[in-house]
Order: sequence, then structure tokens, then C-alpha cells
Amino acid sequence: MRMLVFIIGPAGSGKSTFTASFRDWLQSQEAPVSTVNLDPAVENLEYVPDVDIREHVFIRDVLEEYGLGPNGAIIAAVDMSIEHLPSIDKGIDSTPEGYVLLDTPGQMELFMFRQSGGIIVSSLCKSDRKCATAFLLDATLSTDPYSFVSQIFLAASVFYRLKLPLTILLNKIDVLSEAERERISAWISSPEILENEIARFPRDYDVQFSRSVVRLVLDFLDLVPIVMVSAKRSQNLDAVYFYLQQIYRGGEDFEYTTKD
Repeated sequence: MRMLVFIIGPAGSGKSTFTASFRDWLQSQEAPVSTVNLDPAVENLEYVPDVDIREHVFIRDVLEEYGLGPNGAIIAAVDMSIEHLPSIDKGIDSTPEGYVLLDTPGQMELFMFRQSGGIIVSSLCKSDRKCATAFLLDATLSTDPYSFVSQIFLAASVFYRLKLPLTILLNKIDVLSEAERERISAWISSPEILENEIARFPRDYDVQFSRSVVRLVLDFLDLVPIVMVSAKRSQNLDAVYFYLQQIYRGGEDFEYTTKD
């Protein structure tokens, strides 16, 4: 059985870097892994994908053929990808059983909140495959409690949109100060600290409303794991593997893994 991991996140969150880094980490553990690029607009990647949508739809060709502007061409290219799902699906079937990392379009909203994204996910998540989402957030945008909460709400929208098991990855922790890392880690491990910080520094609305919103976030985090990672430095990728493995094998270690 293959484990499809849809790697999703806002532009600049580090999706392609994480795809390359996590692929390398899995290979170092002798776990079978393949990569799929679903972004028809990306020019350069940090890895060579085993399956690539650009073989069928590439934004340069869309720009030239239809005379669209950059934004219109990206939307059209993502929508046109649906026509080539049978080829992508066949390409995935040709990969070894194990992890399949799917690097999604850089403009997250085009993939997540248009109908095409849902069609792509539902078409590729067949009964003989397991599927999950790794949602990347930029840790540098989560250093104050309000920003942290807003990013978690973004992750929640992905969870309820795709209805797949989700692991949240706070990426780029390598550029945070030690104090910032400790502060975010405290919010994750002891959510009441986050609630108290928001109560201490209310903005222009009712404190009770803020507490209610935070409690919703805390309830969500009871369901979804969150891991602080650095794709650039391959930090905490073992923790990502741990949570994905629970989805893939019910917590059992991958049978071919020898080093972890």
C-alpha cells in the first residue's frame, strides 16, 4: 500500500524544500519514497520528481497559447491539471509501495479553495492507498499569540476542506531565536499559556470572545499534532515520520526501515 502525503501550505512556507528534505530523510532510513510535483507553475525544484504535472501542463505554454496574465494562467494551469489525472495516477502506480510525497501548487488558495483541488485529492486517494496532509506554516509568522492562532485557523480550514488526517508543521524554526522557539513550544505543549497571553494583551474586542476563539483552537489541536521543523536543516523530521506512520501503519514502524 502507498501512503500519499499532500504537502500543502501558503506561498513561501517551504513546501518544495520540505519535500526534498523529507524525501532525503526517508531514503536515509531505507524507507521507499517517491515524489510527485503537482505545481504546473514552478520553474525550479530542489529535487527531481518521479511524477511531474509539468510534463502535461506547464504555465509557460498556457501563457503563450491563451494570452493570459500570470494569475489567470496559474488558475487555468491548475484547472487543466484535472484532465491529466489519469496519467498522474498511472505514474503513482508505477512507483514502489511506500511514501509518495505530493508537492502541491505554490499558491495554496488555488489548490485548496477551488473545485479542482478537491477533485485532484479525491481522484488520487483511491481505496488501495492511504492519504494524509502535511500542512506547512511559516514559524516566523507565528511569534505572537494572535498570529499563531490565525495560522492554526488556516490549518483547520484545510483539515475540514480535505477531510484527511492532518499534521501541522511549523517550518523555519532555524531562523527563530531560542526565546521565540521556547515561547511557541510552550503554546503547543501548554495551551493555557496561549490563552492567558491573549487575555493579558486584548485587542479592540471583547476578551471573552478572544478566549472563546482560543478554546476552539485548543480543541482543534487536541485532534491534530503540530511539529516544529526546519526543512532546510532537516530538524525534527523523525517526529513528522512518527505521526505519519501512525496513519500509515497504525503506529507500527515501516517494515523496511532499519536506522530509525
